[in-house]
Amino acid sequence: MHKLAVIAVTTTLVGTAFVAGVAVGKGAATQPKFNAAEEIKWDDVSGMKLGTLFGDYKKGPFGALLKLPGGYTSPLHTHSGAYEAVQISGTSSHWLKGEDGTKAKKMTPGSYWTIPAKLEHVSSCAPGADCVMFVWQKSKFDVAVAKEPPTKVGSAGSAPKK
Repeated sequence: MHKLAVIAVTTTLVGTAFVAGVAVGKGAATQPKFNAAEEIKWDDVSGMKLGTLFGDYKKGPFGALLKLPGGYTSPLHTHSGAYEAVQISGTSSHWLKGEDGTKAKKMTPGSYWTIPAKLEHVSSCAPGADCVMFVWQKSKFDVAVAKEPPTKVGSAGSAPKK
């Protein structure tokens, strides 16, 4: 039943991705496109995995599935462009520089958030299950690790727990 729910959410998000693709100037598709979950090509990107659904995350507007390993906490970082996301599975948390990560809102499946460009933040995935989210940007995907260490408990980066 869990897989069915993930597939239903993913299908809905792919439909939304199509609309978002139109909104960023890609125009309407002339042919339908169907990608089964097992056909998605995953790229390793800064300790995470990115499975592109449309666009090209290395060059410009795109929509993709982003997977964080269970127990993973990123270092304090920024992205050059704003992004939006919807949680599909697992539980993630995101907090800003200087905030206490233990008090960050838990993003469970169906949750939505956006992070503006160049805003220093930390992203984490609760232990026990990988976090999968649908992300989309009007710009390319990049990660720039902050030079300054985080200032509050719970906001330091760490490697995934095995």
